Amino acid sequence: MTAPRRLALAALALALGGIEGAARLTIWATRPLFDEATRTTRDLFREQSVSIRALLAPDTTRLLALDSILGWRYRSNHRDSVNQTNAEGVRSARPYARSPKPGILRVAVFGNSFVYCNEVKNEDSWPRLVEDLNPDVEALNYGVGGYGLDQAYLRFLAEGARLSPRVVLIGFTPDDLSRVVNVYRRFRSNREIPLVKPRYVLREDGALQLLPSPVRRASDYDKYLTTPDAVKELGRYDQWYEPLVYEDPWYDYFASVRVVTAAWIGLRRRYFGSDRLVRAGVLNPSSPAFRIQVALFQRFADGVRASGAEPIVVFLPDRASVERARRGRRTMLVSLADTLAARRIEYLDATAAFAGGGQLSVDRWFMSGGHYSPLGNRRVAEWLGPRLRSWQQSRHLSVVRTLDRGRQDR
Repeated sequence: MTAPRRLALAALALALGGIEGAARLTIWATRPLFDEATRTTRDLFREQSVSIRALLAPDTTRLLALDSILGWRYRSNHRDSVNQTNAEGVRSARPYARSPKPGILRVAVFGNSFVYCNEVKNEDSWPRLVEDLNPDVEALNYGVGGYGLDQAYLRFLAEGARLSPRVVLIGFTPDDLSRVVNVYRRFRSNREIPLVKPRYVLREDGALQLLPSPVRRASDYDKYLTTPDAVKELGRYDQWYEPLVYEDPWYDYFASVRVVTAAWIGLRRRYFGSDRLVRAGVLNPSSPAFRIQVALFQRFADGVRASGAEPIVVFLPDRASVERARRGRRTMLVSLADTLAARRIEYLDATAAFAGGGQLSVDRWFMSGGHYSPLGNRRVAEWLGPRLRSWQQSRHLSVVRTLDRGRQDR
């Protein structure tokens, strides 16, 4: 080998080494700036195994329990310093009769952690506060942390009519949209618990098709302990599965590949992908997730009406939505609200509950984990309660007018 060639190869090796070193430094330096760090696949699988072992550890004192249909749920008759559930799995310290007493408006609430009200005690959750502030209303809290609308709907099918609600509130938070196209939670974020869930897909004719959870029993998780990369099979129907992370052998060996991959994934999900969740500042109506979400709202509403109750979607804004609204900017929920209105699905947007906060800091309304604080929950309850009572009164007047009209026609 000639001296010039050796020099060129040495320069190339030095340049590649510099790029690799810069990439490693970039990964290290940017860790505090992002919700999750860029990790090797080996690290992801090692963390996954640790989390699965913790998930499968026998512990009946834990609130979370695996479920063969829903993926997971909260235990019935659970009690700890923050959470209490009754025999029906409703977040409450008291049981509810099969039917409400005369004059009581019974409302069942389904949805995610913003419905359950993670991070606060039972008495500080907004469904409980709706009850406390409105003695003629019962609000049954069926929320479960991490649920998408698909799981909330499946739980409604199994339990929603059991306690004879008159109204069913369907909670929605912006993060829900990402969950209806997810199967394995760690594909959404490597900080998540390794839980597996069912999901719906849209067939070519536009109808929803349920894909049951591929993990039905606790023992089904064992193969992911013995063969961690078997989770790749869960990516077939998961929008958040990234082959570049889980299947590219160069990803583990070179930090520069990991940096470029992470940058591309971030840009694609935010700006270029046709399936991106947000476009032009609002939820993207052309994305598969949006179309599935709307189809689920329709099926949920139809199912509620078939049970003899009335459906109302409730938008529960996250911190970013509240901050945008307080600056006078439209929230990303506008496109979804327009779509529900076109389909004549009734909805309430609780963003308005925070509009009149004056100079009160948004920090007062949210906990460190992003959920409503006791003050934020009270804000939602004070706003929602009168609207539920007004709805009840308008329905009562409508029934009276119908009866009067019937008498006059005789």
